Amino acid sequence: PNQITQIFVPGTLSFINGFTTFWSLSTIMANPDLKWETTFTRNLGLDFGLFKSKLSGSIELYDNTTKDLLINFKVSGTGYDTQYRNIGETGNKGLEVSLRGVIIDKPKFGLNVGFNIGFNRNKIISLGTMGDFGQASSWASSEILDDYSYAKGGSIGAMYGYVSDGRYEVSDFSGYDAGTGTWILNPGVVDDNQIIGKIRPGSLKLKDIALGDNLVTPADQTVIGNVNPKNTGGLNLDARFYGFDLSAVFNWIYGNNIYNANKVEFTTGRYQFRNMIDIMAEGKRWTNLDLATGEIVNDPATLEAMNANTTLWSPYMSRRVFSDWAVEDGAFLRLNTLSLGYTIPSAIGEKAKIQSLRLYISAYNVFMLTNYSGFDPDVSAKRNTELTPGLDYSAYPKSRQLLFGLNLSF
Repeated sequence: PNQITQIFVPGTLSFINGFTTFWSLSTIMANPDLKWETTFTRNLGLDFGLFKSKLSGSIELYDNTTKDLLINFKVSGTGYDTQYRNIGETGNKGLEVSLRGVIIDKPKFGLNVGFNIGFNRNKIISLGTMGDFGQASSWASSEILDDYSYAKGGSIGAMYGYVSDGRYEVSDFSGYDAGTGTWILNPGVVDDNQIIGKIRPGSLKLKDIALGDNLVTPADQTVIGNVNPKNTGGLNLDARFYGFDLSAVFNWIYGNNIYNANKVEFTTGRYQFRNMIDIMAEGKRWTNLDLATGEIVNDPATLEAMNANTTLWSPYMSRRVFSDWAVEDGAFLRLNTLSLGYTIPSAIGEKAKIQSLRLYISAYNVFMLTNYSGFDPDVSAKRNTELTPGLDYSAYPKSRQLLFGLNLSF
């Protein structure tokens, strides 16, 4: 909204007598030629019922394309930062299947099962007048730039960053130069000081994948993850047995990646007095500090002995770095809802002049199976733009709820 006409924004000042506020043009340039995005939808579907509708369901194929996408386009030399324009075209192809079966249907007991699964493939068909470009999520301000990649033939949600190669070991250096205060790398060992700052044993090590010159630069970034799942789906069960009823609803996502920004934020020690997560605990991370003296250790043999049982790099570096170490499998299976109820027999209810009485207990977000190390893989914490999905940064996880109730009719 409000991008066809020029927007003015308020500001404050103190250096003009009698004036403390002013209005100025927004940094977004208006575009009077904007129009709606247009989506072309092509569907082929089949609804069916078999065995006297004991098995029913639907199968649907689709091929959708959207053109004139609304993109906040960077402009230069105009006095403005960006302008919304109708640029590019994307496509989504997929298959959706839903099934429902009546497994048991008796007067006193029964069981119904429902199942659905969807497959979707996203593709960038055209970027219009733009070439391939990077998009910053901006969760780390200007320290991490363009952590998503957009290219013709690619997909929306491609994560862009460095490839981690563990950490520098003492054996990667020929020794320590006390005069310059630097560690001397062995020939042929990759140098990533342009990215993480001054390196020493225990520093984060990144791979040189672009030029093979043993130097890590921004050119060594590549696509390291994709937010798009291979499939999503759900399963629901409904059962009844002599007045008792039970229902359960599951859902899952499989084959997608999550950008765990919390993992980067709370394992980087650039900022003083910041807490870190448990994988950076003492005894797990590399340390350069002699705890007895409080001094930095630069003796190779001592450093190696101090860190013999550690597995992670030192948290200290000059900036936060996005690598494939922070890209995790986002697959999960969640039991969303579980409900158990009991309906009192009508013969008992009639004596108390009650038409029906059902007691029940319901639980929400009961459990989840996942390999994701963060709080909740079912997350996409929007920052400045919708072009950076699948980002987990300071998102509050879903709560678990327990509800007791009754349904009473006279």
